[in-house]
Amino acid sequence: MDALRDALPRTRGWFTLVGVLIGLFLLAPLAAVLPLAFTTSRYLVFPPVGFTWQWFDTVLSDPAWQGSIMNSTRVAVTAAVIATVTGTSAALAVRRVFRGRQILRTTMLAPMVMPQLVLALGLYLTYKSIAGGTSLAVLTLGQATLAMPLVFVTVSAGLAAVDPTLSLAAQSLGHRWPSVVWRIELPLVSRSIISGAILAFAVCFDEAVLAFFLAPPAQQTLPVKIWTSASENASPSIAAASALVIGLAVTLLAVVAVLRSRPGKETA
Repeated sequence: MDALRDALPRTRGWFTLVGVLIGLFLLAPLAAVLPLAFTTSRYLVFPPVGFTWQWFDTVLSDPAWQGSIMNSTRVAVTAAVIATVTGTSAALAVRRVFRGRQILRTTMLAPMVMPQLVLALGLYLTYKSIAGGTSLAVLTLGQATLAMPLVFVTVSAGLAAVDPTLSLAAQSLGHRWPSVVWRIELPLVSRSIISGAILAFAVCFDEAVLAFFLAPPAQQTLPVKIWTSASENASPSIAAASALVIGLAVTLLAVVAVLRSRPGKETA
C-alpha cells in the first residue's frame, strides 16, 4: 500500500479519506451500542436517556449472566490452551519440513476459511449421533479448532525471525531435538506464544456460532446469552454485556500489541 501511494502521489489524499471513512464505518456500531449501556431507560432506545451504572450491576450480579460469563471463561481458557499447544507444535513441526511445507501451511490455515456454520453443524451432528446431545467439551474442541490457526501464524512469524543456525549449533553440541525445542526455540518465541494464546482466548470468548449450536441450553456462553436475551426483550443489560465483551477484547488486543512491539528475544 505504501509503494502504491508513493507511485501515485496525487491520490494520497483519497487514500487517507477512504481509510478514515472505513474506520468510521467500523466504529459506528460501537458508538451506537456503548452509550446504551449507561441509559436510565428500561428499554434500548437511541439516543440514550440519562446516565447510570445499574445495567452493569445487573449483568454482574444476575445468576444467569454470571453463569454465562463463567461458561465462556472456562471454555475460552481450555480452548486457548489446546489451541496454543497444537498451534505451537504445528509451527515447530512445519519449520523442520522442507518438502510440501506450503501444503502443510495451507492445511493448518484451513479452519480460518472454513465457514463456522459448517463446522458447527458437523460437530453437532457427529456428537449427537454418538452421545445424543450437546456438550461444552465439544464446544471447547470446536473453538480450539478455530483458534489454532491464529496461534500457528503468530508462532510461525516468531520462528521466522529466529536464526536457524542456533538450532543447528545446539545439535552439533549434542542436544537432541526435544532439548533444542525446549531450551532454544521455545524461549526465543515465548512472546509470540503468549500473543497467540491471548488472541486464541479472545476469539474463543467472543465466538457465537459454534456456541449457539453446541452449548447446552442450561449452559449458555455469554455470546449466546446476549443473543437469546436480545430475542426475548430489549433490556439495556444486553448493551452492558456487549460493552464488557468489547472492553475485554480491546484490552487483550492492546496487550498483544504491546508484546509484539517491544523488542525481545525473537530479534536474536
